[in-house]
Amino acid sequence: MSRKKMQKKSKNGLGWLLLGIMVVFIGLIFIPKNKTESISFPDLHGLSFSSDGTKLVAAVHDGLREYSDGKWTTPDGEKNDYMGYSPIKNGFYSSGHPGPTSSLKNPLGIVKSQDNGKTIDVVDLHGEVDFHSLTVGYETEDLYVYTPEPNSKMKEAGFYYSKDKAKSWNEMDLNGLTGNPRTIIAHPTQKGVVVIGTDKGLYLSNDYGESFQLLSDDIIASTGTISSQDELIVGQNTDEKKIIKIGLNNKEVMNVDLPKNIDGNIMYITNNYNNPDEIAIATDQINVYVSKNNGADWESIVNLGKGINQE
Repeated sequence: MSRKKMQKKSKNGLGWLLLGIMVVFIGLIFIPKNKTESISFPDLHGLSFSSDGTKLVAAVHDGLREYSDGKWTTPDGEKNDYMGYSPIKNGFYSSGHPGPTSSLKNPLGIVKSQDNGKTIDVVDLHGEVDFHSLTVGYETEDLYVYTPEPNSKMKEAGFYYSKDKAKSWNEMDLNGLTGNPRTIIAHPTQKGVVVIGTDKGLYLSNDYGESFQLLSDDIIASTGTISSQDELIVGQNTDEKKIIKIGLNNKEVMNVDLPKNIDGNIMYITNNYNNPDEIAIATDQINVYVSKNNGADWESIVNLGKGINQE
């Protein structure tokens, strides 16, 4: 090979090398350094922490989303529209509507999953009712529902409970309850203990809703949960937006700091059963925030329906 050809080949090689370095450099400049948006949320119908406390699970129009180690993923499983989503120790109960490829009837009635939605078991009232108001005891599996109209098991509209996993149902008498109900919250470990929030306050029952006593007429809760520490945690969206903790044993009331620049009304609250200091909330603007220290610090992990992955 002549010297001129060797020099030309060397220059060409050097040119390609420089071009490659420039491409890599430009790529590094435009790679996001902090947060990237990824998985979308068409809507939001519930929040929970996984049984081992390592994942935050969101129920949406087309199945579930999971947040773990700073990243959102879509787990395998049926893409059902879950309504009334309520976690239990080994899975969840829900109502709603079947996904496009599901063989389940519409509406779902009450269904249950023990493998994070990979498989769905029919519990009751399949093809009859879509329960938007459904709550289940995390360990007891006591079920409480509001049916907007009669069905084959419930003779009239109203609140009902089951203490045998939907084998039988009883209507609540609701003695002592006043106002229009806004939320219903089952106790995780104590059978028969349930809280209903109305536009007149918070009410506690120890007998499956047969009778209620007033907890507070100052707190108008839109959503809530009960922690493993016997603390009722509720969200309020009246004149002043608040997250409030109430000790069910000592009746002590404590305000939890909200996320800065919170956008929207609080729709869902969940508490990590394995770590009571960890709270997650969702708003009607499809924003999700999580705190690992009782609200002292919050992290935004969904913004306007877009999941935020941490670096």
